Amino acid sequence: MSGPAAASPAAASRARPAALPFLLLGVGVLLRVAQYLANRSLWLDEAYLAPTILHRSFAGLLRPPDYGQIVPVGFLALERAAVALFGDSEYALRLVPLIAGLAALFLFRRVAARSLPPAAATLALALFVFCDSLIWFSSELKQYSLDVLIALLLLDRALVALENPEKLGPILGLAILGAAAVWFSLPAVFVLSGVGATLVVSALVRKDPPRVAALVGAAALWAASFAILDAVSLSKIGRTPVVLNFWSRAFWPLPPRTFEDLYWLPRSLGAVFGDPVGFVFRGLGIFCFLVGWLPVGATKRPVRALLLSPLLLTLLASGLKRYPFSGRLLLFLVPFILLLVAAGANAIREIAAARSAGVGRILLALLLFHPVLFAARSLIHPRTREELWPVLQYVMKHRLPGDRLYVYEGAGPAFDYYAPRFGGDPAMTLRGRYGGLAGDPRPDAERLRGGGRTWVVFSHAQRGDGADDEKRLLELLDPNGARRETFRAPGAAVYLYDMGERDRVKSGAGTSLEGASRN
Repeated sequence: MSGPAAASPAAASRARPAALPFLLLGVGVLLRVAQYLANRSLWLDEAYLAPTILHRSFAGLLRPPDYGQIVPVGFLALERAAVALFGDSEYALRLVPLIAGLAALFLFRRVAARSLPPAAATLALALFVFCDSLIWFSSELKQYSLDVLIALLLLDRALVALENPEKLGPILGLAILGAAAVWFSLPAVFVLSGVGATLVVSALVRKDPPRVAALVGAAALWAASFAILDAVSLSKIGRTPVVLNFWSRAFWPLPPRTFEDLYWLPRSLGAVFGDPVGFVFRGLGIFCFLVGWLPVGATKRPVRALLLSPLLLTLLASGLKRYPFSGRLLLFLVPFILLLVAAGANAIREIAAARSAGVGRILLALLLFHPVLFAARSLIHPRTREELWPVLQYVMKHRLPGDRLYVYEGAGPAFDYYAPRFGGDPAMTLRGRYGGLAGDPRPDAERLRGGGRTWVVFSHAQRGDGADDEKRLLELLDPNGARRETFRAPGAAVYLYDMGERDRVKSGAGTSLEGASRN
């Protein structure tokens, strides 16, 4: 056989690698859209943010957000616009994070192609596509998905500037983008600082004074924009004692005074590879990351500096008590880490290929197995957190006239969002005072005594200190009322009690609230 038919097997083998990134992008879109369409109930952190978005004008967004939330005003403005256009549903509230998450997919592919060899770029894209945290936060009413997109935009423009050292146009574009970015993403300052420092050093090495001057001008514009932001918004929020205490363990202790202080750095850096990066085998991810930083990782020195500097600057900010180094707050670093991990893994694969191709395959399998498994499971069974709305729907279906509703404190913010749909008599709704920092359930239990049929609603009832507030309050109600119905949903529950005198006698009215709380 001759001609095109004979060449078709080779052409097919070339087409498969070329098509793989597009296949991965399609899978990435599917995973993020599927989680979004699951339309889970707002949970506590999202519900904290909803009132600021739903009930303020655009000008009102400059005031500190409700519930002490620390959120960039630009993100709030985008959310307010989405609500104005599409209503107040969960879909509308989560639309901005979804768009940011989808855009980040395509932008990451371009950044990976610019900064890595083709095989490493494809691996980096696969890791990005299946990263569980990136999937989750693409459908959560928080700013972290937008943080990722803005970090990638800045990195992409910085790579363009590196690729075109003779042109000042890319620096002008980066200057304008950076000045806007700080209004939409709080950690953008770390990416900008790393980008600026890397480009300045590169220009100094090339002995290019006009380029250095342009970069200094760009940095001045970024600083001016951030100063205005700080004056109108940031200075009014964030550094309260409550916030600093909540994040106290996420600040690098500088200078270290104890062995525990010394251990903080390796422990916290290692934790990042689990959350938010998502590696089960953290040691393997760390090893590949370190190899990716070495010249053998096949990334040029300025590119390696671009990828590593945001991590180092975020650590420094943590040591200065300016930014917590923990979990979801570091989601914007995930693209940088994955690029270096992919560079290192690809370098190891190429070195090992001379002896055994199987080593490289095993390495790739270990890196991708759990992310792919978790993503597939989430596609089949989308993740949930605190499903308060199904609980309230159950109450709506089964309540009788005159029933009371008790809403545990942790369920309060989400209940406020769903209250217009829920209806009912506000006068018959008791808001919990027990929960959070309030550790004594007895006052709330006392309020419910002798009140007839009462629906007791919980969500977000497990506190950080390990206490189960739901269990503690129910232990007080059971001896003093009759539990008639129970309905549970993931992270939420409702119990129907009859707190009337007759049922208390049947249940054993002689048991006191004080005695029950001690048992």
